[in-house]
Amino acid sequence: MSTLMAQAPARSRTSRALAFIGGFHLRMAMAISLLLLISLAGCALTGIKLPDLGAWAIIFLVLSAMLLPIPAYWYEKGRADLLDAALTLLWALLIRMIIPISVQVAARLRMPLQDSFFGRADEHLGVSVPAIMSWASHHWLGGMVNQSYGWVVIMLPLSVLLPVLAGKLKYAKEFLVANLISFAIGIPLFALLPAIGPWRFFHFPPSQAQTTACELPLLAMRLTGAYVLGSQEAGVVCFPSFHVAWAIFFAAALWGFRWLRIPVVLVSAMVILSTMTTGWHYFADVLGGIVLAVISIVLAKRLTARMSNQRYVR
Repeated sequence: MSTLMAQAPARSRTSRALAFIGGFHLRMAMAISLLLLISLAGCALTGIKLPDLGAWAIIFLVLSAMLLPIPAYWYEKGRADLLDAALTLLWALLIRMIIPISVQVAARLRMPLQDSFFGRADEHLGVSVPAIMSWASHHWLGGMVNQSYGWVVIMLPLSVLLPVLAGKLKYAKEFLVANLISFAIGIPLFALLPAIGPWRFFHFPPSQAQTTACELPLLAMRLTGAYVLGSQEAGVVCFPSFHVAWAIFFAAALWGFRWLRIPVVLVSAMVILSTMTTGWHYFADVLGGIVLAVISIVLAKRLTARMSNQRYVR
């Protein structure tokens, strides 16, 4: 009897903690854990060797020691809003760390390259990437658009940080869920339809970045034999264009800031256009990225609303 009485308060405390955290974060924890397990299983199946596990364990412990006390502190203080924000940032960091593993697993499947397919699709649609590049190289606006291709590195963290800092967590959560959905759809598409880039089909000289950060890493990942995780860049996805999807996600995440809407839309449009003015993507990649983003945002809004309204009940 005494044992049962001792266990009852423990179960009650656990139930209260889970209810305080909320359905969204519990499901995010499960989704990210599943993503990690699938990625590690993919490594085993495709011959990807993990680097020194001891070093990774140290990094994991250091990051855990740095990050986990923050949500724990706000839980103890009873600040559900700040706990919500801290966990949202934690999920964003974990997704950023895990997704490159999935991309490399997809590349290791070595499906036939589809540059001819995407190039012919562009020709059928009447779009010429080399012609767009030529226009950009002779127009001042094209020069500005070309510079925007690298802005994604800044746009992605802002998509989470600004809503979190402004108390608009709904948009940050939708951004994270939209990313998970887009990866669940987009990475298998990349695995089935890998491609190097428009320079492969249209026979124009690639830039140094396109060679060193895309073509050579992708070809290295596709070689038979053992491959060490992280030994090459992971920015090798051609179709669908995640640059396009992220630009749209960025606009959706910051849509709650009325005074930012016009500049955000302009920046997002420039990034989307830059995927072709710089020669990084086929027009088919751009269309795929737009469709992927729309589907992901629609589903993310529904799932986030449903998860946020659910509480752990025991």
